[in-house]
Amino acid sequence: MYTSHLLCGIFVLRTKPTMDKSTNNFSGQPIFGQLLSYIPKEIFNSCVSIHNSEAAHKTVSTWDQFTFMFYGVLTGSATLREIAKNFALFGSNLAHCGIATIPARSSISDANRNRGAAVFGTLHTKLYLHYKPYFSDSPYVFKKINGEVDPKSVEIFDSSTVSLFSDVYKNTGRIPENGQKKGGIKAFTKINLGERVPNFVCLKAATTNEKLFLSELHLPAGTIVVFDKGFQKFSQYEQWGQSDIGFVTRLNKNAKFEILENFALDETTEEGVIKDAKIALKYYCPKTKQQETTIARLVAYIDPETGNELAFLTNLFKIKAITVCMLYKNRWVIEPLFKQIKQNFELTYFLSDSEEGIKTQIWIALILNLLLTVWHKITKETEDFSTLVKVAAKNCGSYVNYLKFILNPTMFIKVVKEDIKKMQLELFVKTKGIVF
Repeated sequence: MYTSHLLCGIFVLRTKPTMDKSTNNFSGQPIFGQLLSYIPKEIFNSCVSIHNSEAAHKTVSTWDQFTFMFYGVLTGSATLREIAKNFALFGSNLAHCGIATIPARSSISDANRNRGAAVFGTLHTKLYLHYKPYFSDSPYVFKKINGEVDPKSVEIFDSSTVSLFSDVYKNTGRIPENGQKKGGIKAFTKINLGERVPNFVCLKAATTNEKLFLSELHLPAGTIVVFDKGFQKFSQYEQWGQSDIGFVTRLNKNAKFEILENFALDETTEEGVIKDAKIALKYYCPKTKQQETTIARLVAYIDPETGNELAFLTNLFKIKAITVCMLYKNRWVIEPLFKQIKQNFELTYFLSDSEEGIKTQIWIALILNLLLTVWHKITKETEDFSTLVKVAAKNCGSYVNYLKFILNPTMFIKVVKEDIKKMQLELFVKTKGIVF
C-alpha cells in the first residue's frame, strides 16, 4: 500500500509491502530477519547453555550481542556507533528479527570483551551439522579422483592469517619493512573436498606453529587428509597409519630418508610421474627421545603446466602414483574459501580491541558464510556468491522475499512497474490543480 506526501515541492514515497495473494513476493520480516531465521532457536539456546554465556555479561543477552555484530559484519560497518544508528532506523521492525530493544553501544563493547567467543564457535559447528546436507554438491559433480578415491573421504586443511593492527596479538608474524609488527590470528581450517564450507576451525595467535594444529584433529578411519608441508610431523604420520588414516603432503627438502624399493612406472597412464618409491623416513621422537623410523611412499612429479618438480609424501600404497599427485592438486580448493570469506565479510575493521571480541567477529563471519552458502545452494547458484551477499547487505531492511527475488528477479521488476502506474494515478488525483 502506498501513501504520498508533498514536502517543500519534493515528492516523498512511503511504502509498505503489499501482502496480497496475487503477488506474495514479500516476507513478514526484513531480509536481515530472513537470514537470522536460518538459525534455529533451539540450536542457539543450546550453545548458550553449554557455555553459560548469559552469566558472563547480563546487561546484553548473547542473542542481542550476536545480532548486533551479525549486522555489522554483514554490512561492513566500521564502528559500533554506525551499527547502533542503523539499528535505530529499523525501529519497531527489529522485533521481526527477535530483538526487543537496541543495546547500548557501550554495553555491546563490554559484551565483546567479557563474553567468551567460544559460544559462537560452538554455534558455527552446530549449524554446520544442521545444514550439512546442503553443502555437498550434486552427485553428478562428483568425479572420483582418477577413479580410485571418493572426494567425500578427502579432508583438506590449511591455515590463513587475519591481520590485526591491535595490540591484542602484537609481536606476531614477520617484521615488515616499516619495522613495526602487527597482530594476527591464524585460522586453522579443515574442509571436505565435496563441500564448500569449513567443518572445523581453530583460532590461534599467528605465531602458532602449524604442527600443533594436528593434535586438534579428530579423524575417522578411512579418511584421507591433504595438507601443505608446513604441517609436517612424522610421528603424527605414524599414528595415522596405525589408525587407517591416509595422508598426502609435500616432502620437505631437509627430510632424511632411505629408499627401500623403487616401483615400476607406467608412462602411458601416469604422465609427469618420474619416481615412485617406498622409503624409510627418519625422525626424532620427543616421546621416546630417540631416533625413529616410519615407512612412507615418495612420488616425484613434474608439473606439465609449470615445469616444476614436486615431491609428494603419502602412506597410500594401493593407489596409482598419479592419483597421489591429483589428490594434492585438489588441496588448492581451500584457497578460494579463504578469499571468499575475506572479500565478502568485514574482517578489515575490527569492532573490538579485545581478544574475545576479535574472535567473536571472525566466528560471526564464518557463520554468515555458512548461512549464505545455504541460500546459495537453495537458489541453485542462480547468482554468484558475492552478489548474493552484497545485495542482501545493502537491502537488509527490505521486506522482499529474498530467495524468491534471487530465483526470479524479473517477476519483481514487473511488480514494481505496475505499482508505479498505480502510484502515478493516485498522485494525479491528490495533486490536481497544483503546479510544481
